[in-house]
Amino acid sequence: MMPMIDQYLPSKAALVRQKMTELGMTNNPLQNMIQSFSAVQGEPTTDALLQAAQYAPPQVQSRLYQQAAYKAIDDGDTARARQIANDHLQNNVRDAVMQRIDFKEASKKAEGARIDEIRQTVARLQTDNEKIDMLIQVAGDVEKTNQKLAVQLLEDARQIVNHRASSYDQFEQQLKVAHAYASVDPSRSFEVLDPGISQLNELLSAAATLSGFEINMFRDGEMSIQGGNGLTATVNRFGQELAVLARSDFERSDALAGRFQFAEPRIMTRLSIVQGLLGVKPLSGQRIFFGNGGGGDNVVIRQD
Repeated sequence: MMPMIDQYLPSKAALVRQKMTELGMTNNPLQNMIQSFSAVQGEPTTDALLQAAQYAPPQVQSRLYQQAAYKAIDDGDTARARQIANDHLQNNVRDAVMQRIDFKEASKKAEGARIDEIRQTVARLQTDNEKIDMLIQVAGDVEKTNQKLAVQLLEDARQIVNHRASSYDQFEQQLKVAHAYASVDPSRSFEVLDPGISQLNELLSAAATLSGFEINMFRDGEMSIQGGNGLTATVNRFGQELAVLARSDFERSDALAGRFQFAEPRIMTRLSIVQGLLGVKPLSGQRIFFGNGGGGDNVVIRQD
């Protein structure tokens, strides 16, 4: 309440504070909570988030402390972020904050570190996801000042994903590496995506064969991209990344989209490219059905 009075009735603010003091309202927990939550609107500081967390209900308290730690990391104060995590967070939430702190600190020293030192730090991480995330983050942080190092780090990430995906998570890893390359060396982004499209063609052919037995991606010979399954979601993700790359190389993006053997993902990917170039987002509730009747690529867009 007081921040609003200070803003809209500054001449009355002193009088209101005096009356609140007389009524014993200065230490009112509810008032403190209202003021704290007012302070976290917009772009709150670490201090504002910590204050809000102090008075927040238990179900949102952890989230606010996590945001405070992330804000401290963004501000470069990893020591404070570490203290917040140790004092107020537990289990997986604390681990996630600590990992981001490690990434930030590795980024800070990347300029002065040798590539083998960074690789040693990455090697200590337990999962491929963690290694890829760290390599991409450090590469992004040094990209403007040391592009050569950024490319080396992304090449290390590329080597991790340079194999046939055995899960949708591994497809997503490939997409993350391709996305990171887009601002450094777009040609390598295309090289990362190309094998994935070949593998998706195999999976789509298998899905067509199994349709009606194990999965139902096709209806009357037509495929719905909005099917709510991992395969169609992955096709959409490839379309999104090609849309990003089309800003720098439309012809190559279009050519890679054309490598989809089925008309359905081919059209959907090209639609993503066009929407990305025009800055158009798909409508909510939009369902897209495809057919290749007559030998051409045909599309029908239906609004639920």
